[in-house]
Amino acid sequence: MKFVIIIVLAAMVGGGLWAAGVSLFGGSANVPAEATVAVAKVNGQTISLYDLYLTYLRYAQQIEAQQGPLSDRSHEALRYQALEALVDSVLVNQELTKRKISASKAEVDEQMKQIVELFPSEEDFKVQLNAAGLTEAGLRNQLEHQIKLDKLQQEIVGHHEVSDEEVRQAYERVRVSHILIEPEGSSDEDWAAAEGKALEIYAQANTENFAELAQEFSADASSTSGGELGYIYRGRTVPEFEQAAFALEVGQISEPVRSVYGYHIITVTDRIEAEGEDFEKARPELEKELRLEKGQDDLEAWLDGLRESSEIVLMENRLNAFAQMQAENYEDAVHYYKLAIEEQPDSGYLYAFLGDAYHGLGDLEQAIAQYKLAAEKSANDYSLLYSLGKLYEEAEDVDAAVEQYLKAAELVRDDIFALLTLYYSVNALERYDDAMVIEKLIEEFQERQDELLKEQAATEVAEPEETLEEPAEAEAESTPQE
Repeated sequence: MKFVIIIVLAAMVGGGLWAAGVSLFGGSANVPAEATVAVAKVNGQTISLYDLYLTYLRYAQQIEAQQGPLSDRSHEALRYQALEALVDSVLVNQELTKRKISASKAEVDEQMKQIVELFPSEEDFKVQLNAAGLTEAGLRNQLEHQIKLDKLQQEIVGHHEVSDEEVRQAYERVRVSHILIEPEGSSDEDWAAAEGKALEIYAQANTENFAELAQEFSADASSTSGGELGYIYRGRTVPEFEQAAFALEVGQISEPVRSVYGYHIITVTDRIEAEGEDFEKARPELEKELRLEKGQDDLEAWLDGLRESSEIVLMENRLNAFAQMQAENYEDAVHYYKLAIEEQPDSGYLYAFLGDAYHGLGDLEQAIAQYKLAAEKSANDYSLLYSLGKLYEEAEDVDAAVEQYLKAAELVRDDIFALLTLYYSVNALERYDDAMVIEKLIEEFQERQDELLKEQAATEVAEPEETLEEPAEAEAESTPQE
Protein backbone atom coordinates (compact mmCIF):
# COMPACT_ATOMS: atom_id res chain seq x y z
CA MET A 1 0.00 0.00 0.00
CA LYS A 2 2.86 2.37 0.78
CA PHE A 3 4.45 1.66 -2.56
CA VAL A 4 1.10 2.29 -4.27
CA ILE A 5 0.96 5.74 -2.66
CA ILE A 6 4.30 6.64 -4.23
CA ILE A 7 3.24 5.27 -7.61
CA VAL A 8 0.01 7.30 -7.50
CA LEU A 9 1.96 10.44 -6.73
CA ALA A 10 4.29 9.70 -9.63
CA ALA A 11 1.32 9.20 -11.94
CA MET A 12 -0.20 12.55 -10.96
CA VAL A 13 1.92 14.19 -13.63
CA GLY A 14 -0.12 14.29 -16.83
CA GLY A 15 -2.82 12.15 -15.26
CA GLY A 16 -6.24 13.81 -15.51
CA LEU A 17 -8.46 16.82 -15.04
CA TRP A 18 -6.30 18.52 -12.42
CA ALA A 19 -2.91 17.18 -13.51
CA ALA A 20 -0.03 19.15 -14.96
CA GLY A 21 2.42 17.93 -17.59
CA VAL A 22 5.97 17.14 -16.50
CA SER A 23 7.51 20.09 -18.26
CA LEU A 24 4.94 22.38 -16.65
CA PHE A 25 6.83 21.58 -13.45
CA GLY A 26 10.05 22.62 -15.17
CA GLY A 27 11.27 19.13 -16.04
CA SER A 28 12.06 19.57 -19.75
CA ALA A 29 15.12 21.82 -19.67
CA ASN A 30 17.39 19.37 -21.49
CA VAL A 31 15.10 18.04 -24.22
CA PRO A 32 16.09 18.24 -27.92
CA ALA A 33 15.15 21.44 -29.70
CA GLU A 34 12.74 19.66 -32.07
CA ALA A 35 10.73 18.44 -29.07
CA THR A 36 10.07 21.99 -27.91
CA VAL A 37 8.02 22.86 -30.99
CA ALA A 38 4.59 24.15 -29.98
CA VAL A 39 1.56 21.94 -30.65
CA ALA A 40 -0.93 24.26 -28.90
CA LYS A 41 -1.25 27.59 -27.13
CA VAL A 42 -3.57 28.33 -24.24
CA ASN A 43 -4.07 32.04 -23.64
CA GLY A 44 -0.64 32.52 -25.17
CA GLN A 45 1.07 29.81 -23.09
CA THR A 46 2.76 27.11 -25.14
CA ILE A 47 2.24 23.37 -24.89
CA SER A 48 5.22 21.69 -26.49
CA LEU A 49 5.51 18.42 -28.34
CA TYR A 50 7.50 17.21 -25.31
CA ASP A 51 4.62 18.01 -22.96
CA LEU A 52 2.24 16.12 -25.23
CA TYR A 53 4.53 13.13 -25.69
CA LEU A 54 5.13 12.58 -21.98
CA THR A 55 1.47 12.92 -21.05
CA TYR A 56 0.36 10.65 -23.88
CA LEU A 57 3.04 8.10 -22.95
CA ARG A 58 1.79 7.91 -19.37
CA TYR A 59 -1.77 7.37 -20.55
CA ALA A 60 -0.69 4.66 -22.99
CA GLN A 61 1.40 2.83 -20.38
CA GLN A 62 -1.45 2.82 -17.88
CA ILE A 63 -4.04 1.57 -20.37
CA GLU A 64 -1.81 -1.04 -22.02
CA ALA A 65 -0.83 -2.40 -18.60
CA GLN A 66 -4.52 -3.14 -18.03
CA GLN A 67 -5.81 -3.94 -21.51
CA GLY A 68 -2.83 -5.00 -23.59
CA PRO A 69 -1.44 -3.34 -26.75
CA LEU A 70 -3.57 -0.63 -28.36
CA SER A 71 -4.05 -0.19 -32.09
CA ASP A 72 -2.46 2.77 -33.86
CA ARG A 73 -5.94 4.22 -34.33
CA SER A 74 -6.53 4.04 -30.57
CA HIS A 75 -3.19 5.72 -29.96
CA GLU A 76 -4.29 8.65 -32.13
CA ALA A 77 -7.39 9.15 -29.99
CA LEU A 78 -5.30 8.78 -26.84
CA ARG A 79 -2.88 11.41 -28.09
CA TYR A 80 -5.75 13.87 -28.44
CA GLN A 81 -7.05 13.01 -24.96
CA ALA A 82 -3.57 13.74 -23.62
CA LEU A 83 -3.69 17.16 -25.26
CA GLU A 84 -7.11 17.84 -23.75
CA ALA A 85 -5.72 17.01 -20.29
CA LEU A 86 -2.76 19.32 -20.87
CA VAL A 87 -5.01 22.18 -21.97
CA ASP A 88 -7.04 21.72 -18.78
CA SER A 89 -3.82 21.65 -16.77
CA VAL A 90 -2.61 24.92 -18.23
CA LEU A 91 -5.98 26.56 -17.63
CA VAL A 92 -5.98 25.40 -14.02
CA ASN A 93 -2.40 26.55 -13.44
CA GLN A 94 -3.25 29.95 -14.91
CA GLU A 95 -6.20 30.15 -12.54
CA LEU A 96 -3.97 29.30 -9.57
CA THR A 97 -1.74 32.22 -10.51
CA LYS A 98 -4.69 34.52 -11.10
CA ARG A 99 -6.18 33.73 -7.68
CA LYS A 100 -2.75 33.89 -6.01
CA ILE A 101 -3.24 30.48 -4.42
CA SER A 102 -0.09 29.21 -2.71
CA ALA A 103 1.16 26.34 -0.56
CA SER A 104 3.42 27.13 2.38
CA LYS A 105 6.56 25.19 3.28
CA ALA A 106 4.85 24.09 6.49
CA GLU A 107 1.93 22.62 4.54
CA VAL A 108 4.26 20.69 2.25
CA ASP A 109 6.33 19.53 5.24
CA GLU A 110 3.20 18.18 6.92
CA GLN A 111 2.21 16.25 3.78
CA MET A 112 5.71 14.81 3.47
CA LYS A 113 5.69 13.82 7.13
CA GLN A 114 2.39 11.95 6.73
CA ILE A 115 3.76 10.00 3.77
CA VAL A 116 7.08 9.13 5.43
CA GLU A 117 5.23 7.89 8.53
CA LEU A 118 3.53 5.23 6.40
CA PHE A 119 6.89 3.48 6.02
CA PRO A 120 8.88 1.49 8.60
CA SER A 121 11.69 4.02 8.38
CA GLU A 122 12.79 7.08 6.47
CA GLU A 123 15.37 4.92 4.71
CA ASP A 124 12.65 2.54 3.48
CA PHE A 125 10.68 5.54 2.23
CA LYS A 126 13.69 6.76 0.22
CA VAL A 127 14.22 3.31 -1.30
CA GLN A 128 10.59 3.11 -2.43
CA LEU A 129 10.67 6.69 -3.69
CA ASN A 130 13.71 5.90 -5.82
CA ALA A 131 12.04 2.72 -7.12
CA ALA A 132 9.11 4.87 -8.30
CA GLY A 133 11.51 7.11 -10.24
CA LEU A 134 11.02 10.13 -7.98
CA THR A 135 13.28 12.40 -5.96
CA GLU A 136 12.31 14.07 -2.70
CA ALA A 137 12.47 17.44 -4.45
CA GLY A 138 10.21 16.16 -7.21
CA LEU A 139 7.76 14.73 -4.70
CA ARG A 140 7.71 18.01 -2.77
CA ASN A 141 6.93 19.86 -6.02
CA GLN A 142 4.03 17.53 -6.69
CA LEU A 143 2.71 17.86 -3.14
CA GLU A 144 2.93 21.64 -3.35
CA HIS A 145 0.98 21.58 -6.59
CA GLN A 146 -1.63 19.21 -5.16
CA ILE A 147 -2.13 21.43 -2.09
CA LYS A 148 -2.80 24.38 -4.39
CA LEU A 149 -5.26 22.32 -6.42
CA ASP A 150 -7.07 21.23 -3.27
CA LYS A 151 -7.47 24.86 -2.23
CA LEU A 152 -8.77 25.82 -5.66
CA GLN A 153 -11.25 22.95 -5.66
CA GLN A 154 -12.51 23.91 -2.22
CA GLU A 155 -13.01 27.50 -3.37
CA ILE A 156 -15.23 26.23 -6.19
CA VAL A 157 -17.24 23.68 -4.17
CA GLY A 158 -17.04 25.37 -0.77
CA HIS A 159 -20.70 26.36 -0.80
CA HIS A 160 -21.79 22.74 -0.44
CA GLU A 161 -22.70 21.85 3.14
CA VAL A 162 -21.61 18.57 4.73
CA SER A 163 -23.51 17.33 7.77
CA ASP A 164 -22.02 15.63 10.82
CA GLU A 165 -24.02 12.49 9.99
CA GLU A 166 -22.58 12.36 6.49
CA VAL A 167 -19.06 12.57 7.91
CA ARG A 168 -19.78 9.82 10.43
CA GLN A 169 -21.21 7.51 7.80
CA ALA A 170 -18.23 8.15 5.53
CA TYR A 171 -15.85 7.11 8.35
CA GLU A 172 -17.70 4.03 9.62
CA ARG A 173 -16.80 0.68 8.16
CA VAL A 174 -17.30 -2.98 8.89
CA ARG A 175 -15.08 -5.94 8.15
CA VAL A 176 -17.19 -8.64 6.54
CA SER A 177 -17.06 -12.16 5.21
CA HIS A 178 -19.81 -13.78 3.20
CA ILE A 179 -20.99 -16.98 1.56
CA LEU A 180 -22.53 -16.32 -1.86
CA ILE A 181 -25.00 -18.77 -3.33
CA GLU A 182 -25.71 -18.03 -6.98
CA PRO A 183 -28.82 -19.26 -8.80
CA GLU A 184 -28.03 -21.60 -11.68
CA GLY A 185 -30.31 -19.63 -14.00
CA SER A 186 -32.65 -16.66 -14.02
CA SER A 187 -36.00 -18.38 -13.49
CA ASP A 188 -38.03 -18.14 -10.28
CA GLU A 189 -37.31 -21.82 -9.69
CA ASP A 190 -33.56 -21.20 -9.92
CA TRP A 191 -33.76 -18.38 -7.38
CA ALA A 192 -35.94 -20.47 -5.08
CA ALA A 193 -33.41 -23.33 -5.22
CA ALA A 194 -30.57 -20.92 -4.42
CA GLU A 195 -32.50 -19.55 -1.46
CA GLY A 196 -33.18 -23.06 -0.18
CA LYS A 197 -29.51 -23.96 -0.37
CA ALA A 198 -28.55 -20.69 1.36
CA LEU A 199 -31.00 -21.42 4.20
CA GLU A 200 -29.50 -24.88 4.67
CA ILE A 201 -26.00 -23.44 4.94
CA TYR A 202 -27.20 -20.65 7.25
CA ALA A 203 -28.64 -23.26 9.61
CA GLN A 204 -25.17 -24.81 9.94
CA ALA A 205 -23.13 -21.59 10.13
CA ASN A 206 -21.41 -20.27 13.23
CA THR A 207 -18.33 -18.14 13.88
CA GLU A 208 -16.09 -21.21 14.12
CA ASN A 209 -17.05 -22.90 10.83
CA PHE A 210 -17.99 -19.86 8.70
CA ALA A 211 -14.68 -19.74 6.79
CA GLU A 212 -14.82 -23.48 6.13
CA LEU A 213 -18.38 -23.24 4.77
CA ALA A 214 -17.37 -20.29 2.58
CA GLN A 215 -14.48 -22.26 1.12
CA GLU A 216 -16.82 -25.14 0.33
CA PHE A 217 -19.94 -23.36 -0.90
CA SER A 218 -19.31 -19.69 -1.81
CA ALA A 219 -19.56 -18.97 -5.54
CA ASP A 220 -17.15 -16.04 -5.76
CA ALA A 221 -13.37 -15.61 -5.53
CA SER A 222 -13.51 -14.74 -1.83
CA SER A 223 -14.12 -18.44 -1.10
CA THR A 224 -10.37 -19.08 -1.24
CA SER A 225 -9.92 -16.75 1.76
CA GLY A 226 -12.86 -18.08 3.73
CA GLY A 227 -15.29 -15.51 2.36
CA GLU A 228 -13.19 -12.56 3.60
CA LEU A 229 -14.08 -9.29 1.83
CA GLY A 230 -12.19 -6.87 4.08
CA TYR A 231 -13.60 -3.55 5.28
CA ILE A 232 -16.51 -2.03 3.38
CA TYR A 233 -17.74 1.56 3.52
CA ARG A 234 -21.25 2.84 2.96
CA GLY A 235 -22.15 3.48 -0.65
CA ARG A 236 -19.55 1.05 -2.03
CA THR A 237 -21.63 -2.16 -2.32
CA VAL A 238 -25.13 -3.09 -3.47
CA PRO A 239 -27.74 -1.59 -1.09
CA GLU A 240 -29.15 -4.89 0.19
CA PHE A 241 -25.70 -6.16 1.17
CA GLU A 242 -24.71 -2.85 2.77
CA GLN A 243 -27.88 -2.56 4.81
CA ALA A 244 -27.54 -6.07 6.19
CA ALA A 245 -23.81 -5.76 6.91
CA PHE A 246 -24.04 -2.49 8.82
CA ALA A 247 -27.00 -3.80 10.85
CA LEU A 248 -24.88 -6.68 12.26
CA GLU A 249 -22.86 -6.64 15.46
CA VAL A 250 -19.42 -8.24 15.54
CA GLY A 251 -19.83 -12.02 15.49
CA GLN A 252 -23.42 -12.00 14.22
CA ILE A 253 -24.41 -13.89 11.08
CA SER A 254 -27.22 -12.67 8.84
CA GLU A 255 -30.00 -14.72 7.36
CA PRO A 256 -29.63 -15.09 3.55
CA VAL A 257 -29.83 -11.67 1.89
CA ARG A 258 -30.84 -11.47 -1.77
CA SER A 259 -29.01 -9.17 -4.21
CA VAL A 260 -28.54 -9.16 -7.98
CA TYR A 261 -25.66 -11.63 -7.46
CA GLY A 262 -27.54 -14.25 -5.48
CA TYR A 263 -28.04 -14.94 -1.77
CA HIS A 264 -25.43 -13.75 0.73
CA ILE A 265 -24.87 -15.09 4.22
CA ILE A 266 -22.92 -12.31 5.93
CA THR A 267 -20.90 -12.06 9.10
CA VAL A 268 -19.13 -9.04 10.60
CA THR A 269 -15.73 -9.61 12.22
CA ASP A 270 -14.90 -5.99 13.13
CA ARG A 271 -16.46 -2.51 13.23
CA ILE A 272 -14.82 0.91 13.09
CA GLU A 273 -17.15 3.46 14.67
CA ALA A 274 -17.12 7.24 14.13
CA GLU A 275 -15.67 8.17 17.49
CA GLY A 276 -12.41 8.84 19.26
CA GLU A 277 -9.20 10.67 18.37
CA ASP A 278 -8.65 8.92 15.04
CA PHE A 279 -12.09 9.95 13.83
CA GLU A 280 -11.58 13.58 14.84
CA LYS A 281 -8.22 13.64 13.03
CA ALA A 282 -9.86 12.24 9.90
CA ARG A 283 -12.87 14.57 10.00
CA PRO A 284 -11.40 17.56 8.04
CA GLU A 285 -10.23 15.36 5.17
CA LEU A 286 -13.57 13.52 5.06
CA GLU A 287 -15.48 16.81 4.93
CA LYS A 288 -13.28 17.93 2.06
CA GLU A 289 -13.82 14.69 0.13
CA LEU A 290 -17.58 14.76 0.65
CA ARG A 291 -17.73 18.37 -0.49
CA LEU A 292 -15.81 17.42 -3.63
CA GLU A 293 -18.23 14.56 -4.34
CA LYS A 294 -21.16 16.94 -4.09
CA GLY A 295 -19.41 19.55 -6.22
CA GLN A 296 -18.29 17.45 -9.20
CA ASP A 297 -20.86 19.05 -11.49
CA ASP A 298 -19.71 22.49 -10.33
CA LEU A 299 -16.08 21.64 -11.12
CA GLU A 300 -16.95 20.39 -14.59
CA ALA A 301 -19.12 23.43 -15.32
CA TRP A 302 -16.40 25.77 -14.05
CA LEU A 303 -13.78 24.16 -16.28
CA ASP A 304 -16.13 24.21 -19.29
CA GLY A 305 -16.68 27.90 -18.71
CA LEU A 306 -12.94 28.47 -18.40
CA ARG A 307 -12.38 26.73 -21.74
CA GLU A 308 -15.06 28.77 -23.49
CA SER A 309 -13.63 32.06 -22.26
CA SER A 310 -10.04 31.17 -23.15
CA GLU A 311 -8.09 31.35 -26.40
CA ILE A 312 -7.04 27.79 -27.26
CA VAL A 313 -5.13 27.41 -30.52
CA LEU A 314 -4.08 24.01 -31.89
CA MET A 315 -0.94 24.32 -33.98
CA GLU A 316 -0.61 20.77 -35.33
CA ASN A 317 -2.68 19.59 -38.29
CA ARG A 318 -3.28 16.10 -36.86
CA LEU A 319 -4.66 17.52 -33.64
CA ASN A 320 -6.77 20.09 -35.47
CA ALA A 321 -8.19 17.36 -37.70
CA PHE A 322 -9.08 15.14 -34.76
CA ALA A 323 -10.67 18.06 -32.93
CA GLN A 324 -12.84 18.84 -35.97
CA MET A 325 -13.90 15.19 -36.18
CA GLN A 326 -14.91 15.30 -32.52
CA ALA A 327 -17.01 18.38 -33.27
CA GLU A 328 -18.46 16.70 -36.39
CA ASN A 329 -17.07 19.51 -38.56
CA TYR A 330 -16.22 17.06 -41.32
CA GLU A 331 -15.29 19.56 -44.04
CA ASP A 332 -12.70 21.15 -41.76
CA ALA A 333 -11.51 17.68 -40.73
CA VAL A 334 -10.93 16.79 -44.40
CA HIS A 335 -8.94 20.00 -44.83
CA TYR A 336 -6.65 19.34 -41.86
CA TYR A 337 -6.18 15.64 -42.61
CA LYS A 338 -5.05 16.51 -46.12
CA LEU A 339 -2.48 18.91 -44.65
CA ALA A 340 -1.39 16.24 -42.17
CA ILE A 341 -0.93 13.73 -45.00
CA GLU A 342 1.29 16.19 -46.84
CA GLU A 343 3.50 16.19 -43.73
CA GLN A 344 3.33 12.42 -43.21
CA PRO A 345 2.51 10.82 -46.58
CA ASP A 346 3.41 7.29 -45.43
CA SER A 347 1.02 7.15 -42.46
CA GLY A 348 -1.76 4.77 -43.43
CA TYR A 349 -3.87 5.79 -40.47
CA LEU A 350 -4.11 9.39 -41.60
CA TYR A 351 -5.69 8.15 -44.83
CA ALA A 352 -8.10 6.07 -42.75
CA PHE A 353 -9.05 9.10 -40.65
CA LEU A 354 -9.50 11.10 -43.84
CA GLY A 355 -11.80 8.32 -45.01
CA ASP A 356 -13.80 8.67 -41.79
CA ALA A 357 -14.15 12.40 -42.45
CA TYR A 358 -15.43 11.76 -45.96
CA HIS A 359 -17.81 9.17 -44.56
CA GLY A 360 -19.12 11.80 -42.16
CA LEU A 361 -19.84 13.98 -45.20
CA GLY A 362 -21.74 11.12 -46.81
CA ASP A 363 -19.14 10.70 -49.57
CA LEU A 364 -18.89 6.90 -49.55
CA GLU A 365 -16.83 6.76 -52.75
CA GLN A 366 -14.08 8.95 -51.31
CA ALA A 367 -14.23 7.11 -47.99
CA ILE A 368 -13.54 3.82 -49.79
CA ALA A 369 -10.76 5.39 -51.85
CA GLN A 370 -8.98 6.67 -48.74
CA TYR A 371 -9.32 3.36 -46.91
CA LYS A 372 -7.86 1.57 -49.91
CA LEU A 373 -4.82 3.85 -49.65
CA ALA A 374 -4.69 3.26 -45.89
CA ALA A 375 -4.69 -0.52 -46.38
CA GLU A 376 -1.89 -0.21 -48.95
CA LYS A 377 0.23 1.96 -46.66
CA SER A 378 -0.33 -0.26 -43.60
CA ALA A 379 -0.62 -3.63 -45.27
CA ASN A 380 -0.36 -5.71 -42.11
CA ASP A 381 -3.25 -4.13 -40.22
CA TYR A 382 -6.30 -6.34 -40.47
CA SER A 383 -8.54 -3.68 -38.92
CA LEU A 384 -8.12 -1.42 -41.96
CA LEU A 385 -9.15 -4.25 -44.29
CA TYR A 386 -12.09 -5.04 -42.04
CA SER A 387 -13.22 -1.38 -42.05
CA LEU A 388 -12.80 -1.27 -45.83
CA GLY A 389 -14.97 -4.37 -46.08
CA LYS A 390 -17.69 -2.68 -44.04
CA LEU A 391 -17.58 0.33 -46.36
CA TYR A 392 -17.97 -1.97 -49.38
CA GLU A 393 -20.93 -3.59 -47.63
CA GLU A 394 -22.46 -0.15 -47.21
CA ALA A 395 -21.90 0.43 -50.92
CA GLU A 396 -23.61 -2.95 -51.59
CA ASP A 397 -20.48 -4.33 -53.27
CA VAL A 398 -20.53 -7.76 -51.66
CA ASP A 399 -17.73 -9.21 -53.79
CA ALA A 400 -15.33 -6.45 -52.79
CA ALA A 401 -16.37 -6.70 -49.12
CA VAL A 402 -15.74 -10.45 -48.99
CA GLU A 403 -12.40 -9.98 -50.73
CA GLN A 404 -11.27 -7.64 -47.94
CA TYR A 405 -12.51 -9.98 -45.22
CA LEU A 406 -10.58 -12.90 -46.71
CA LYS A 407 -7.41 -10.80 -46.98
CA ALA A 408 -7.85 -9.75 -43.38
CA ALA A 409 -8.29 -13.36 -42.25
CA GLU A 410 -4.90 -14.28 -43.69
CA LEU A 411 -3.31 -11.63 -41.46
CA VAL A 412 -4.87 -12.87 -38.21
CA ARG A 413 -4.35 -16.65 -38.31
CA ASP A 414 -3.42 -16.60 -34.61
CA ASP A 415 -6.22 -14.29 -33.41
CA ILE A 416 -9.30 -16.41 -32.79
CA PHE A 417 -11.56 -13.46 -31.95
CA ALA A 418 -10.65 -11.61 -35.15
CA LEU A 419 -11.19 -14.80 -37.17
CA LEU A 420 -14.62 -15.32 -35.62
CA THR A 421 -15.59 -11.70 -36.34
CA LEU A 422 -14.58 -12.09 -39.98
CA TYR A 423 -16.32 -15.47 -40.22
CA TYR A 424 -19.63 -14.06 -39.00
CA SER A 425 -19.29 -11.05 -41.32
CA VAL A 426 -18.87 -13.28 -44.39
CA ASN A 427 -21.54 -15.70 -43.23
CA ALA A 428 -24.02 -12.84 -42.76
CA LEU A 429 -23.52 -11.96 -46.44
CA GLU A 430 -24.61 -15.53 -47.29
CA ARG A 431 -21.25 -16.27 -48.92
CA TYR A 432 -21.03 -19.68 -47.33
CA ASP A 433 -18.20 -21.07 -49.47
CA ASP A 434 -16.04 -18.07 -48.56
CA ALA A 435 -17.02 -18.45 -44.91
CA MET A 436 -15.73 -22.03 -45.12
CA VAL A 437 -12.28 -20.65 -45.98
CA ILE A 438 -12.20 -18.72 -42.71
CA GLU A 439 -13.71 -21.69 -40.88
CA LYS A 440 -10.73 -23.73 -42.08
CA LEU A 441 -8.37 -21.12 -40.60
CA ILE A 442 -10.26 -21.37 -37.30
CA GLU A 443 -9.90 -25.17 -37.32
CA GLU A 444 -6.16 -24.83 -38.02
CA PHE A 445 -5.87 -22.41 -35.10
CA GLN A 446 -7.60 -24.90 -32.81
CA GLU A 447 -5.32 -27.69 -34.03
CA ARG A 448 -2.26 -25.58 -33.24
CA GLN A 449 -3.61 -24.89 -29.77
CA ASP A 450 -4.24 -28.60 -29.20
CA GLU A 451 -0.67 -29.39 -30.25
CA LEU A 452 0.70 -26.79 -27.87
CA LEU A 453 -1.31 -28.28 -25.01
CA LYS A 454 -0.06 -31.78 -25.86
CA GLU A 455 3.54 -30.56 -25.97
CA GLN A 456 3.10 -28.80 -22.65
CA ALA A 457 1.59 -31.91 -21.07
CA ALA A 458 4.40 -34.08 -22.48
CA THR A 459 7.02 -31.71 -21.09
CA GLU A 460 5.44 -31.82 -17.63
CA VAL A 461 5.35 -35.63 -17.68
CA ALA A 462 8.96 -35.84 -18.86
CA GLU A 463 10.28 -33.66 -16.02
CA PRO A 464 11.86 -35.91 -13.31
CA GLU A 465 10.10 -35.89 -9.99
CA GLU A 466 12.11 -34.63 -7.05
CA THR A 467 12.51 -37.11 -4.21
CA LEU A 468 12.83 -36.41 -0.57
CA GLU A 469 16.24 -38.13 -0.57
CA GLU A 470 17.86 -35.82 -3.12
CA PRO A 471 18.28 -32.79 -0.83
CA ALA A 472 19.64 -35.03 1.91
CA GLU A 473 22.14 -36.63 -0.49
CA ALA A 474 23.25 -33.23 -1.70
CA GLU A 475 23.70 -32.12 1.85
CA ALA A 476 25.77 -35.23 2.65
CA GLU A 477 28.01 -34.62 -0.33
CA SER A 478 28.68 -31.09 0.77
CA THR A 479 29.39 -31.98 4.40
CA PRO A 480 33.14 -32.17 5.24
CA GLN A 481 34.31 -35.56 6.44
CA GLU A 482 35.79 -35.74 9.91
